Formats: sequence, structure tokens, C-alpha cells
Amino acid sequence: MKQIDELIRGEMAAVESFDSVLAKINDEDEKQKLSSIRMDHVRAVDTLKRFVRTDLRDDIKQSGPWGAFSKAFAGGASFLGNKAAIQALKVGEEHGIREYRVALEDQSIEPELKQVIRSELLPQQERHISMIEDYLH
Repeated sequence: MKQIDELIRGEMAAVESFDSVLAKINDEDEKQKLSSIRMDHVRAVDTLKRFVRTDLRDDIKQSGPWGAFSKAFAGGASFLGNKAAIQALKVGEEHGIREYRVALEDQSIEPELKQVIRSELLPQQERHISMIEDYLH
């Protein structure tokens, strides 16, 4: 259960990080692309919460320390310019991939959730990195 909580908090931290960066970006095309990635993270939170016991779902409302760090990191990077802020988002996406891979090795995670991670969430994270790398180059 702890691993699922961490995944949810990580996704919530991603949403907060994207909010922080989006608030400082003026280019509408850029904003639209980043907003679509943000929405993927919102949907990932909802998907992951389906695997938490019903009575505990509402307990996970904050991203915790990782969220505070990632939001500050992304927000601080945005003062250095859009590319630095986008690079900070990439670091967060890479962290998300590592977290999902750890979850796939966790014996306490039910097979149905592992299948969702393999088929939806992990490929989605990898697409995000690809999109961000396209922007950075």
C-alpha cells in the first residue's frame, strides 16, 4: 500500500510542478503541449487511486515532501528561463519512470495494477520524456 501512496504522491507532485511552470510560460503552443502532459498526470492520479482501498482514497490529498521539492525546483528553474524549467520537468518525469519500475518489482503490488503500469502509466511517462526532449532540442 505504501508504494501505491508514493506513486500517487509522485503524480500529484508532477501536477504541481507543471502548474508552477505553466504559470510562467507565455507561448500558447508550448503551454498547450505542457498542459496535455499535466492532464496525463491528473488522470494517472485517478487511475492509481482506483487501486487504493475506498476508505483510504481521501487520505491521499497532498503530494508530500516530494511535491514541495519538485514544485520549488521547477518554479526556481523557471526563473532561469523556459528551457531550464522544462529541463526540471524532465528530471521529474525520469524520477516517475524509476518509481514505476520499482513498483513493478514490488511483490505487494497487485498484478492488475502492474499491468496498468506496464501498459499505460510507464509508456505515458516515456512519451512525456520524448515530448520534452523534442522541445529542448
